[in-house]
Amino acid sequence: MFDHKVRHTTATGPRYFADAGVWDMAFYLAITCRDQDRWTKLCHIDVELLRRAQQGQGREYNPFTYHWIAARQAYILHRPNLVEELTAAMELSDPARAEFGDPDYLNKVVFPQMNTFLTFAQGDSDGFNEALANGLTLWRDYNTANEERAQDVKNVTPLGLLALACMGYDRSFHEAGFRLEVESDYLPKHIVERSWYGEFDI
Repeated sequence: MFDHKVRHTTATGPRYFADAGVWDMAFYLAITCRDQDRWTKLCHIDVELLRRAQQGQGREYNPFTYHWIAARQAYILHRPNLVEELTAAMELSDPARAEFGDPDYLNKVVFPQMNTFLTFAQGDSDGFNEALANGLTLWRDYNTANEERAQDVKNVTPLGLLALACMGYDRSFHEAGFRLEVESDYLPKHIVERSWYGEFDI
């Protein structure tokens, strides 16, 4: 009831701004901003809702995308399906099994994020640093392979790897055996080390 009158509204249904690609960016931005409330809420969004949003807008994502989202949700929310979802995501992102997509993009941009996340979830500090460093190298190689990619502003920052670096840095404060040792121009120091945390309204 609004203004003492019963009013009926029409639900919009899933929209383009609620699809998997937008979820991915929002999740990584929440991590880099250390906004736990936002990333937790994002992890409570049903993966099937994201899938329907994609279908309703005529967009198309590889099936591994939804397993990859579910794996991160499982980690954050301590669900038991982490291994199952991450394994499916990694297997289905193999160019030989992916339904479509540039093999170089899958090998150099998509898979390295999953591999870095895997080592993080395992608590493997050395493996995490190795995977992160390798992922940054592959990301640079892919995004500087030609002039068009090199000039694309979307390719300035490897947001997924940056978010994982932030997670690694934060983990080092409450887990003595874990540490972030990778330094790179692709990993802005003040974001990774949260030295500007709280200085800007979000």
